[in-house]
Amino acid sequence: MSESQVKTEKNSKFAAILSRLRKERGSSQKKAAADLGISQALLSHYEKGIRECGLDFVIKCSRYYGVTTDYLLGISESRYGIDEDYFNRITNENESGISMSTISHGMKILLETALAASESDAMDYLHNYYMLCIYRGALTLAKSGALPVEMFRLDPTIGHELAAAAIALLDARFVFIEDKSRMGADPLNKTDLHTLVEEAEDYIMNMFT
Repeated sequence: MSESQVKTEKNSKFAAILSRLRKERGSSQKKAAADLGISQALLSHYEKGIRECGLDFVIKCSRYYGVTTDYLLGISESRYGIDEDYFNRITNENESGISMSTISHGMKILLETALAASESDAMDYLHNYYMLCIYRGALTLAKSGALPVEMFRLDPTIGHELAAAAIALLDARFVFIEDKSRMGADPLNKTDLHTLVEEAEDYIMNMFT
């Protein structure tokens, strides 16, 4: 393949991805163009692959759509720079039979679904929710001696209880967003996220029944 053909192919990938990201967000060309600081006609040319943009515009689009420049250019299939090989390497199961690979892939699907949603509330909710969950997990490790307690300003026991209260408050305030992400998994096809949902519901029912 000649250098000219390679360049054309890269521009074609960028054009297709740029158009898809805008449509996933539910934005018109007019609005996206205004947000990106260019004319609608120029954005149309970029999305059709008629014109080639500069690096500055690629970076601007990367920040606007919340994806990596590698994904925009068609170099990587990961929108957010998540190393696919990392998830593929986590295959071992613990003594309880819980697959870390399933948990990792399920988390990835959930986060990418929220990030692709047209509403920002889902992203904000998941960020705060998982921040608090990870904080609680870190506190548990600190209480077991796996992490230094010096890294926490709050007493581990108090911090854990306050984080639990904050999570409960988030749950009470959260309004379910019905806008289905265009990159969400087909509900007919079972994914790792489906598996985690089933396991969580089984755990809840067994715990309280």
